[in-house]
Amino acid sequence: MDFDLTKCIGFVTDTSIKKVSEDFNRRLECQGSTRIQWVAMYFLRRSEKPLRQNDLAAMMNVKSPTLARLVDRMERDGLIKRVESEKDKRVNYLELTETGKNKVDELMPIGENFNQMLLKGITDEEIQVFHRVLGKMLGNIKED
Repeated sequence: MDFDLTKCIGFVTDTSIKKVSEDFNRRLECQGSTRIQWVAMYFLRRSEKPLRQNDLAAMMNVKSPTLARLVDRMERDGLIKRVESEKDKRVNYLELTETGKNKVDELMPIGENFNQMLLKGITDEEIQVFHRVLGKMLGNIKED
């Protein structure tokens, strides 16, 4: 058997992303948050208007039921609020509360510092190559 799982791109990237996600989550937990909450608050903070729940799920690359549970917890914690669509009562929009805005603003430096730590010693050219190669790999998935 010539196949070496430890050199398989899928295994290496999966292992790497788990380590990165776990470490970032650990840093956020010290501030009373989680990586998934931070990602949701990030996208809501960047949006100029409330986002539909389905749109936020797509941005975060999570399934709607997963986001629904997250939204329930974040709403309970006073970080976000649901706003019912005036046109379609089945559609919920999400927006940060003032508490949520303050929280994401407090957490943003943790994300920025974590990104800088990950990129330490890596050139801009290497980052561009990383993005280009990863983009090609993702494109290959769509083709298959």
